[in-house]
Amino acid sequence: MHGPLGRTVDDVRRGLHAMITPDLTDPVGLPLRPPLGEPRSVTVVIVRDAGPAKPHPAVNAALDDAARRLADAGHDVEEAELPLLGEAARLWSLLLYEELRTMMGEIEHFGDDAVRVSLASCFTAAAEIWGERPTLEAYIKGYARRGTLIGRLQRYLGSERVLMTPVCAEPPFEQDADLAGDARVRELLAAQWPMQAVPVLGFPAVSVPTGVSDGLPTGVQLIGGRFQEDLLLDVATAVEERGPRVRPSL
Repeated sequence: MHGPLGRTVDDVRRGLHAMITPDLTDPVGLPLRPPLGEPRSVTVVIVRDAGPAKPHPAVNAALDDAARRLADAGHDVEEAELPLLGEAARLWSLLLYEELRTMMGEIEHFGDDAVRVSLASCFTAAAEIWGERPTLEAYIKGYARRGTLIGRLQRYLGSERVLMTPVCAEPPFEQDADLAGDARVRELLAAQWPMQAVPVLGFPAVSVPTGVSDGLPTGVQLIGGRFQEDLLLDVATAVEERGPRVRPSL
C-alpha cells in the first residue's frame, strides 16, 4: 500500500491527489481520480477487536474519543464485530512471509544481525499459524481467499459505511521490541492486525492522531470502500477538527 504522510488531513488530501495522476506505466495503478464533493454523513462502524489481540485501555480510549467527535459531526456511530479483518491479518502472515522467503538469500547476504534476528522471530510466529513451510497449494488458496474477503468487505461497506479500528492494539512499541525474542514478536504482530488487514485487502485507509496518553501518541484508523478516498478523508477531517492538534515536539 502506498500513500502520503502529512501534518494535517488536508496535507494528505493534497498529496494523494498529486500521487494519483494517471500513469499507465504503473503496473498496479488505475487512471482514476476520486470525485470531489461536499462532505456527507455516513455510518461509522467501530471494530475494536477482530481476534488477534485485545486493545490496550489507551487504544480503547482513543476509539471512544474519536467516536464522540464523529457523532458531534453528525455521523451515525455504531459498533460491530468483523472477524474477516482478523482473517485478513492472518492471511498477511502467509502471503507476505512466503513472498519474503524468496528474497531471504539477499537479506542474509546484505542484512545485519538485527534484521536476521527480527525476521527469524517473524517467521516463527507465522509458522505457528501456517506451519513451518506452507505449500504452494496453501499459498494459492490463501490468495484466492483474499478475493473472497475483498468482496465481502466491499458489500458490507458500500458507499455509506466507514470502519474505525485501532491503528494498533498496543500503544507505540518500545525501541527494538522486534529484537526481544519470539514471544514479544508474536505479541507485536498480533497487535498490528489493523495495519495488516488493510494492505492484504487493498482498501483505502487513513490514520488520524487523537491525542497523547502517558507521553505516547494515540490515534485511530479509518477504512473506507474502494475508491472512496475523499469520503474517507472527510471523516478523518471530522476527527481532526474536533480535537487538539497534535504536533511533534522538537
